[in-house]
Amino acid sequence: MKQTPASKAISWANFAAIHGNANAFNLCPHGNWYFLPWHRAFLLMYERTVRQLTGHNDFALPYWDWTADRQLPAAFTQPTWNGKPNPLYESQRSMSPTDSLPDEIVGQGVIATILGETPFETFGTSRPSGQNSLDQSWINCEGCGVSGTLEATPHNNVHNIVGGLMGGTQSALDPIFMMHHCNIDRIWGVWNVNNQNSNDPLWTDMTFQNNFYNPDGSFYSPKVSDMYIPETLGYTYGLARPAAAAVAPAVMALGDKIKTLYATPNVSSAAGIKTFTAPNAQQATATAPLDIAVEVDRSLLVAVARLAPAGADRELLDFNTARERAASGPRALAFIRDVAVTQHKNTLYRVFIDCDYLSQGTPISDPHYVGTFGIFGVHEGHGGKPAAKPSIVVDLTRAIKRVFGSATDQTGRIRIQILPVPNKPAAGPTGTAAPGRIEVAFVSA
Repeated sequence: MKQTPASKAISWANFAAIHGNANAFNLCPHGNWYFLPWHRAFLLMYERTVRQLTGHNDFALPYWDWTADRQLPAAFTQPTWNGKPNPLYESQRSMSPTDSLPDEIVGQGVIATILGETPFETFGTSRPSGQNSLDQSWINCEGCGVSGTLEATPHNNVHNIVGGLMGGTQSALDPIFMMHHCNIDRIWGVWNVNNQNSNDPLWTDMTFQNNFYNPDGSFYSPKVSDMYIPETLGYTYGLARPAAAAVAPAVMALGDKIKTLYATPNVSSAAGIKTFTAPNAQQATATAPLDIAVEVDRSLLVAVARLAPAGADRELLDFNTARERAASGPRALAFIRDVAVTQHKNTLYRVFIDCDYLSQGTPISDPHYVGTFGIFGVHEGHGGKPAAKPSIVVDLTRAIKRVFGSATDQTGRIRIQILPVPNKPAAGPTGTAAPGRIEVAFVSA
């Protein structure tokens, strides 16, 4: 495929240009709820093409499980293979063969957080703000939704840390792109074992019109609803098929409330929802973390802080029991809105709450730590249009319990802090982050 001219439909360069070129992203969605199904269809296009070109009809793309294998797979790091140039090698990567991805972006704790997120729009990134139709323009409105942990943490940061082509709009030219996105796709499959996708027609009925190619060069235009089950698409991760298990009423009610947060722009108060906002005009730097005080209802903060544990270890072995217990009390979410960043390809953005001693030396094991996000491809947009400033959601519930659970003089204020740190040794200048506002939402079933 690399030897075929870019003018040909079935070529490495032309396939990669569907995702993006040197100037901008093209058809790919990031920062909205089409992110997962679109990239599944993109991977499927490659897999089917390889089967056609090689005659190996059982070929399936491998995935790079970066939680288990923190370094680049060896097959991608060797400049030559059998005495010839290795087509999987990419010289522009800044991640060396001996560099390892850190726990805070791919560790077991991050994966546990991702697999515990509900509903779909928290797990797989939310709908575009204000979406009211199935017009194709909603697919690639870059950054127009709210990214959850899956996209904001392992997805974005692995792109940036691998670096080179992977760090920007031409990322699909690097073959490691496929292995990275296959693992994102696998995590979606794992999540589906215990969770249902969105049933909103604005998601399920969207068609990716003429976005992809069949192996014969004709267009492939699947709907989102065609992308649900890998086995129907000709590949598998060996997982249990999604079960239509009954969802506990509390879990369903909490999920519906969280959906309302995404579907109703600027909602401040509704049944089971209360949102508090603090505007911001400052930026976080490596030497001066951003510290934004959000005034909230003290009783709601206390209710989250005093939540009983989810259950005994034996009960936690039952995913559905644990999820039902977690839904029995309120959750606190922080929406970090419209984040302007610099040097994002070099930077991890750590989130803390109420940490009076926060510095570069504060470890992620600190009880005030909430999570880490990254930004991928910011301000590069689609087709020459500027991208929306990205927005991120992080769950504050566990950190609030750790920090305020034993407090006897709890105030009605929570401080959201952002600390930029380098994403690898010798990463280059550490960037900055300046959200337009912070919203803290308390949601209960």
